[in-house]
Amino acid sequence: MKRGILVALLTVALVGTLSYTARLPAAPQQLSFFVIAHTGPGDPFWAVVNKGVNDAGKVLGVKAVFQGPASRDIPAQVNMARAAISARAAGIAISVSDPPAIGQVIRDARGKGIPVVAINVQEPADYKGEPIPYMAYIGMNEYEAGKNVARYLLPKIPQGAKVLISMHEPGHVGLEARARGIREVLTAERGAKVETLDTTQDPTKSLSTMRAFLKANPDTKALFTLGPLGAIPAIKMIREDKLAGKIVMASFDMDATTIQAIKEGLVEATVDQQQYLQGFISVVQLYLHAKYKLAPTDYNTGRGLVTKETAATVESLVKQGYR
Repeated sequence: MKRGILVALLTVALVGTLSYTARLPAAPQQLSFFVIAHTGPGDPFWAVVNKGVNDAGKVLGVKAVFQGPASRDIPAQVNMARAAISARAAGIAISVSDPPAIGQVIRDARGKGIPVVAINVQEPADYKGEPIPYMAYIGMNEYEAGKNVARYLLPKIPQGAKVLISMHEPGHVGLEARARGIREVLTAERGAKVETLDTTQDPTKSLSTMRAFLKANPDTKALFTLGPLGAIPAIKMIREDKLAGKIVMASFDMDATTIQAIKEGLVEATVDQQQYLQGFISVVQLYLHAKYKLAPTDYNTGRGLVTKETAATVESLVKQGYR
C-alpha cells in the first residue's frame, strides 16, 4: 500500500516537472556571422582582419567566422558566401573585389533576408553594373588613398620621372583604384611616365620581375607597392641591391618588414587602413542589426600614412597583430 502511494507521488512529481520544463523558453540560438574575403589569413593583411573578427566574436559572445581562399579566388569566395547563406547566417561581411560576381551573391543573401556589409573594397565609382545592395561599407577609399600617398612623395619625384607600380593582384578593383589614384597625381603634377607591372603574389617571381624592370629602366626614380605581398620582396631588393637614395618607395598596409624598412629609411611611407577595425567593426555592426535592428553605417578605416616619424608608435601593435 505504502509502495503504491510512493509510486503515485513520484509519477505526479515527474509529470509536473516535465510539464513545467515544456513551458520554459528554448535556449537562444547562438548568432553566427561570417566575414568572407577574397584572400585568407595567410596574407599578413588578412591575418589582422581575422584577429579583429575573432576578438569581436569573443567580446559579443557570438560565432564570428573569418574565411578566405589561400590566394585571390573569386569562385571560391562566392562558394564560401553561398555556404554562409545556406547556414542561415545572422549577417555577412564580404569584400567586393569582383563586383559582378560578388554583387550577385550579395543580392541572393539580401533576398533571403540576410544583412550584408561590404568590407575592405567596394565597386568603383564608375561601375556600370547592376546596383549592389550591401547596407554599409567598412574600409577606406582606395582611389583617394592612392592619390594621397602619391602627393606625399611628390617632393622627391623629379619632373618627367619614370615610376613603377608593382601590381601583385591584377584585376583586383581595390588595387586597381590605388594604382589609378597614384598614376593620375603623378601624371598631372610631374608629367611622370608611370608603368604598372604584374609582379604576381609569388615573392620570388615578384623580386625577379622588379629587378628585370629596373635593369631595363635604370632611370626609374620611384616605386609604389600596393600591399605587403608586393612590399616585402621590393624591400629585399632595395636593401640587397643598395638602392636606398636612388629610388624612393611607398606602399600600402603594414607588416613588420615594412615598418622596419620605414625606420631604416628604405621606405618613405605606407598607407594605414586599420584592417583590424574592418574585421571587428563589421561583426559589431551586423550584431547590432541582428539584436536591435540598428542600421549598419559606413565606417572609414583609412586614416592616413605611417612615416618614419610615426613608425615606432605602431611597431609594437604590428607585432601583436592589431595593425
